[in-house]
Amino acid sequence: MSPRRLRPPLAALLLLAVMPATAGAQDILAEPAEPGAVYAPAEPATLVEGARWAAAAPTAPLFYDAADSFYLPPAELPDGPGQLIRTQPAPHLLNLAGPDFPGHAYKILYTSTTIHGTPVAASGFVIEPARRWTGTGPTPTLVFAPGTRGAGDACAPSRGPWLTGLPSPVTERANPNYELAYYYAAALYGMRVVVTDYIGLGTPGVHTYVNSVEQAHAVLDAARAVAPAGEPVGFSGYSQGGGAAAAAAELAAGYAPELDVKGTYAGAAPADLGAVMEAIDGSALTGVLGYAIAGFAARDTAAAAEVDTILTPAGQEFVRANVTACVQDSRRAWGGQDTRPLTTTGQRLSEAIASLPAVRRLLAEQKLGRRPPSAPILLTSVEHDEIVPAGQVRQLGRDYCATGAPVFYRSSDTPPLSTSRHAYGLLADQPGALNYLMDRFNGVPAPVNCGTF
Repeated sequence: MSPRRLRPPLAALLLLAVMPATAGAQDILAEPAEPGAVYAPAEPATLVEGARWAAAAPTAPLFYDAADSFYLPPAELPDGPGQLIRTQPAPHLLNLAGPDFPGHAYKILYTSTTIHGTPVAASGFVIEPARRWTGTGPTPTLVFAPGTRGAGDACAPSRGPWLTGLPSPVTERANPNYELAYYYAAALYGMRVVVTDYIGLGTPGVHTYVNSVEQAHAVLDAARAVAPAGEPVGFSGYSQGGGAAAAAAELAAGYAPELDVKGTYAGAAPADLGAVMEAIDGSALTGVLGYAIAGFAARDTAAAAEVDTILTPAGQEFVRANVTACVQDSRRAWGGQDTRPLTTTGQRLSEAIASLPAVRRLLAEQKLGRRPPSAPILLTSVEHDEIVPAGQVRQLGRDYCATGAPVFYRSSDTPPLSTSRHAYGLLADQPGALNYLMDRFNGVPAPVNCGTF
């Protein structure tokens, strides 16, 4: 889910990206070394060629282009999930001069599968290491699962000039790639960064928002498409991304057993969608309920039919409006709204939906924690989080501990004047999360605190 609308200056973003990961989690992790050595200075001829490349490289459109052919999959997809369909250079703020320079980025279109096993294309992007990896073993690949961007294709993290995001075509409000600095930080520590747009976000079809299986598939298949065979992989995400990262950790052993998963960070993971739905209803992010309804309706006809029976015309319009919206559109139009007028029962939308048998079955199927993660996992939450309740994250940690998994759970308090506790968690977690994952890539024994939370 999205933090408040922030417009930090570019210099501030870059400063955050290059700061050492100085352990916001010093209670569990030692500070890492400074980033690895830079690459050797480029020769004059390489600099000239880089300038030529930059002058000739296509730039992403400043506004949404529904006809952008990169995101349109071919009629026949390559066989099997995790296959690259195509790539396209993506000049960005760490590298404007092309593949001969550190930090080169490119968009990817790759194959994945729906919850029903149907082949589908998903998009994303890759940032190659901006410095040498000086840790143990080969260069690791860190797959980031993004937080909520919206449900419309224009909201995909890979879209927009220099990977910074596009204005929403609905309201023309900014929809920034607010996690870009964290991707840069990982690249500057020598990791290969892969970011998925998820299924149906950027590419044709409905975005299956918070569908744990499809989000896991998108993360795992992005790793398959990019990470060299047998080399280390990790997952990272917060909020929607935290749920996707945790789901990927759960499904890796069965869905993508060839991946060498070393660790996962899952912050504020929506592990129990029923509890999260209740918290979101009436919050600043009420509109994301429309994303979830549309996404699950596209995959589950029984649940879709039941939901139709409790939606008023206003409720149906709520879903239609949000299915093409970015998160800032949804915040503006629906933030804090009373959802009782959206239902034929007069109940809040979350209550009316949760009373439906097919939806209750669906919510139970989506619950995380029924399988052990494939590698050590760091779970975090914010006490009194107004969007993703801390209690259900804590329960996820207990469920994982019960499987014998190496889990470290940490909760944090927000500053007294914080107006968005959920957004604060994203900012507070990142240094410790990066430390945690680098330690896993370096073979450091994972901290475990099962039985203490």
